[in-house]
This record gives sequence, C-alpha cells and structure tokens, in this order.
Amino acid sequence: MLKIYSFLYETIGILIIKLLSKFSKKVCAGEKEKFGNYGFRFLNRTIWIHAVSVGEVMLAQTLINKLNFKNDIVLTTSTPQGQELAKNKLSDKCKMITYFPYDTKKAVDNAVKAINPEIVIMVETEIWPTFSQRMKELAIPLFIVNGRISERTFNSYKKLAFFFRKVLCNYSAILTQTYEDAKRFVEIGAPENKVTTSGNIKFDIEKPDDFLRYKYKLLFKTFDKKVLIFGSTHSDENEPLIKTYLTLKQKVEDLKLIIAPRHLGKIPSIEKILKFNDVAYDKKSNNATFDNNDVIILDTTGELSNVYSACDVCVICGSFDKTGGHNPLEATIWDKPVISGPNVKNFKRIYKNLCDLECAFIVENYSELEEKISEFLTDNEYFEEIKENCSRVFEKNRGATEFSVKYIENYIKELHENY
Repeated sequence: MLKIYSFLYETIGILIIKLLSKFSKKVCAGEKEKFGNYGFRFLNRTIWIHAVSVGEVMLAQTLINKLNFKNDIVLTTSTPQGQELAKNKLSDKCKMITYFPYDTKKAVDNAVKAINPEIVIMVETEIWPTFSQRMKELAIPLFIVNGRISERTFNSYKKLAFFFRKVLCNYSAILTQTYEDAKRFVEIGAPENKVTTSGNIKFDIEKPDDFLRYKYKLLFKTFDKKVLIFGSTHSDENEPLIKTYLTLKQKVEDLKLIIAPRHLGKIPSIEKILKFNDVAYDKKSNNATFDNNDVIILDTTGELSNVYSACDVCVICGSFDKTGGHNPLEATIWDKPVISGPNVKNFKRIYKNLCDLECAFIVENYSELEEKISEFLTDNEYFEEIKENCSRVFEKNRGATEFSVKYIENYIKELHENY
C-alpha cells in the first residue's frame, strides 16, 4: 500500500499540485522549498517542528517557549499564512522558518539533509506516510503533539485502518488532546503503547501583557465605546452578521464593530455590503480608528488574538455555516465572553468546558445572537459575572505543554542513555 501511495503521490499528486499552482498563489508559495531545495544546510542537529498553518503556529509558539533543548529550532509550515505568522511571531526563537516538503522520498531526503533533525515534532494531526517511513528508516524520533481526530476524519480513516496501522507504527509517540482522541488513534492502527493523553495545549496560551490591551484600545480609540467583534468570519456569514450589528446599533447608538474575515480575499465583498448599507468604515492597515468610523475591517495577519482585547463582546464565527467554528480561547484569555453559532464541531470539547463554566454561549441562529449580544451590552452586572468565569477555564485545564515537553525530553534522554 505504501508503494502504491508513493507512486500515486509522486505522479498524479505532484502533477495536480503543479497544475493548481498555475492558478493559485497559495499552492505555488514555497514551491522550491517544498521539493526540499532550501539553500541551507545545518551541520549541528536541530529540532524540527512542523505547524501546518496559522492555528498550529500559535500552538507551536506555546510549545517553543517551553522547550529546554539547546539545539537550533527549524519551523516549517504548509501555507503562506502560516509562514507569515511564524516569521512575525517566532523569528527570534527559530533559526530557520521555511516550508514542509512534499511527501516524496526525494523531497523528504533533501529536507532531512538540509535540516539535519535530531527529532521531529508535528503539531496536531499530521500523518504523512512517506515522511514517517523515512524518519523510521533514518532513526529520527517523530512525535505528534496535541493530536486530535475529529469524528468525521475518524470515520474516514477507520476504513483505511489496514493502511494507517503500518504508517502510525513509524511514530515514536502520539500525544493527544483527550482520551477520546487517544482511543481513535488506537482504533485506526496506532500501537497502544505509543499513544498518551497529554491534554490540550490551547489551554496553555500565556495571558498576554496588559499593555497589549491598552495598546489596542488606544489604536482603535475604544476607551469610551462599546465594541463588538466578529472574529474569523466566512463568506455566507458576513451579510447576516452585519445586519445583526446594524439592528443592535439601533438600540446601542454608539456601538462599534470590528469584523475580521478568516480569508483576506473576502474583504471586497464585505466592503460591498457596508457600502450598500451606507456604513462608515475603514481598514486596520490604514490605521483606522473609531473617531470617524462605525466599522473597522481587520485586514492584517496575526493580530486577531490581540484585537480581542479591545472589544467587549466577541463572536467567534465559522460557526453559523458548515465550517465548524474557530478557537474561542484567543478571546477567553482576555476575560471576554464568547458567543458562537450552533456548529462548533472543530472545538466541541473546548466549547463544552467554556459553556459548563458559563463563559461561552452557543446560539442557534442570528436572532438568538442578537438577543445574547444585547443582553451583554445592557446588563453590566451579568456581563461582569461572566467575565470573572473566564479565568477558571485555564486554571482547570492547564498543563498539556509542560507534559508534552517533559515526555519528549525524557524520551530523548533514554534514547541517548541506550546508545
């Protein structure tokens, strides 16, 4: 099966990628590097960490801040958005930030020669058959940290358990977010003795310096205003969300809005909606403030988690369509109440924790969303009570990063002692 996979990937797969790269900047970004042609070579052994895109880079940052290895760190991503964020956030911590290779033997071998890893750490669930096979053959320990398998993915992978059984044997250890994730890994073929539950690194994000809160309030000039944010919006959500804001503004006259699209390419469609409704707006990249605008579009990368600090009520989107939601903890860490739509399948367990402690709320539709936001904006006593609940979530769930780092350190220590 691995030979069949390798043949199909190296022929049909790479051909499709090359065709798509002609039409998509996202696909063709880092094409040279994705073949393992990096233009550098490390003589000393490194720690190779892979984080697919923006969310994984944020987790990698938490992990890197706790690592005690003396080795240089090389961080790879798969997307240009991940590259941009990694370079903004981690250039001082990583010796090199580049792209992950295609899953071909030649590309992987080129990458290994250049990066010279002592260990490889995959953030969240990255299963690459050829890559993992080469790590096994080259005796390079390979770890998954913060591993998770959604119900949908599990149902698909389970049908191919006979294939994944051979692939997952190549991993030195798989550290999962929950016992349910661990069980799913074992059911699709991972050796039970290699799977351990560590908890969720997302709960280990550091509480940011309060200066950032002041900075963003100053940037947007929000000190004396009520500010609502729609974070990580998707195409089908933008129009009904903006209509919800306009309805709320009739009740709270000075209510301001920050809208942060998940994909910056959707900004023109948001502008069209705002213009049609005669809403005064500008973009963050223009240094916009609320002095002359009711709406600011967040059109910069890697700032959303900090911008939540300048808002009163945070709506985490991608939850009113089929997306499955986005990470609410980036807002909760600022003690901000979170509201989401009914589809939060991507962060189901996190939302359960938040909802149980009454610092996040799931609404079924835009009408309920309007009612909940209105309740937060008009009932100060209730709003303050909900804010106090937020810090308890992190106190209850911290520790996954420290567990993961110690586990990997002990594994490497034992490895060295055996040689």
